[in-house]
Amino acid sequence: MKINLLQKLLLIACLAFFSGYQVQGQSLREAIDAYNTGLELAGTDIEAAIEHMERSREMASLLGPEGEEVREQAEIQIPGMYYDKAMGHYRERNIEQAIEGFEEAVEVSEKYDDDGTKRRSENVLHQLYAVQANAEFRENNSEAALELFDKALEINPQHARSYLGKGLVYRRMEDVENFRKAMDKAIETGLATGDEQSAQSAETTARDFFLVRAVRAKGEESYDRALELLNSSLAYDQAFPETHFLLAATYNEQSRYQNAVNSARRAIDLTEGGQEETAKMYFELAKAYEGLGNTEQACNAYSLAAFGNYEASAKYQMEHVLKCP
Repeated sequence: MKINLLQKLLLIACLAFFSGYQVQGQSLREAIDAYNTGLELAGTDIEAAIEHMERSREMASLLGPEGEEVREQAEIQIPGMYYDKAMGHYRERNIEQAIEGFEEAVEVSEKYDDDGTKRRSENVLHQLYAVQANAEFRENNSEAALELFDKALEINPQHARSYLGKGLVYRRMEDVENFRKAMDKAIETGLATGDEQSAQSAETTARDFFLVRAVRAKGEESYDRALELLNSSLAYDQAFPETHFLLAATYNEQSRYQNAVNSARRAIDLTEGGQEETAKMYFELAKAYEGLGNTEQACNAYSLAAFGNYEASAKYQMEHVLKCP
């Protein structure tokens, strides 16, 4: 908070009486002049303004009780000046210098017990840490990115986007457990703070992360692992039809036909796609009914699967295997 013009004139008037008072070669008048010069430069040359204000504080400190008011007023001004200096770098989009500036502003604010300026600085700083972390992530500097996200979260533990960012780093590192933890925190904090976009992004990212790995496991015939991953995916989105379809296909591979029927029907109920999209689901449903020995239901499902890429296989099963009417 800066002293207004009237306050400044009153300060000079009240202290001018002591202008000849000398301590270690420094006068009260010099301290006042340095203070006023600092105020005047604050809007044009913040570096010089800080230099003069700190000089005023130092000189006033040497004056003991006679300089106490000037010292106190200088200490009120200094943290805000460091904040303004950091904001200048921020406006110029010089992120690295802005981070250094706000870190310095926090340090100075703590030194002079200015909680307001400290909070303002930290409010910007945690966001800048996240911005810089994303930049490090884009440069494939995973450890640096994680360190910066952690710095952001140390200041603001409710910053959902930093948890989301950490999750993306862990995804690249194939660190499944830390990925899960980070995404769960992103969802939790996003919902708690009203950041629905981050929460939704975390849910979708986690869902797809486990789904892709389930497809890979199924292709490697690791069916139990595929089911584990599919259920992890399902935990983030109960209504995604592709997950239920893959569950049906995996259950069919394990001859768990009733489970396959349930999952295939769920996939069909949830899908908003056309006949081409549902054909694969009806095909898995038909295989499950066939495995259960329910020829009538299998024939009906194959008839609905006989479209696009599944047409030839479905017709073959109907005509040559099940002898459907």
